[in-house]
Amino acid sequence: MSRGRTWFEALAGATPEPVSVLCADGTVGGERTRFLVVVPNAEATFPRASGGELGLEEGWALARHVREAVAVDDGHRRALVAVVDVPGQPYGYREELLGLHLALAAAVDAYATARLAGHPVVALVVGQAISGAFLAHGMQANRIL
Repeated sequence: MSRGRTWFEALAGATPEPVSVLCADGTVGGERTRFLVVVPNAEATFPRASGGELGLEEGWALARHVREAVAVDDGHRRALVAVVDVPGQPYGYREELLGLHLALAAAVDAYATARLAGHPVVALVVGQAISGAFLAHGMQANRIL
């Protein structure tokens, strides 16, 4: 089990199905919080991202989960906690050809949009925080711990 998944399960109190991006809502200090983490997934569509790297599907999934929180939070802005344990992004011809840069940019934009809309964004670095993966999942936070 990855360090990121261990922290996610401890914080969110959830054990989600095996996918590359885990998302769960919980509370911290009585405040609503959305927890997000990228984890290894041996069954990933793109094998280069099976070791926990932030790839095509992971970038788009992070963006979707963050934007969903922004869209449904009317008035009360929940905190977003990015649990960070990412060994990088998966370099490869297929990933680059299919728009890895766009998927990572979508995640960056979603986090930045949430932060600018008033959602507290916290990056909790519990493992690796390498390269473009950290830029897409953690660097847009108000606080990095």
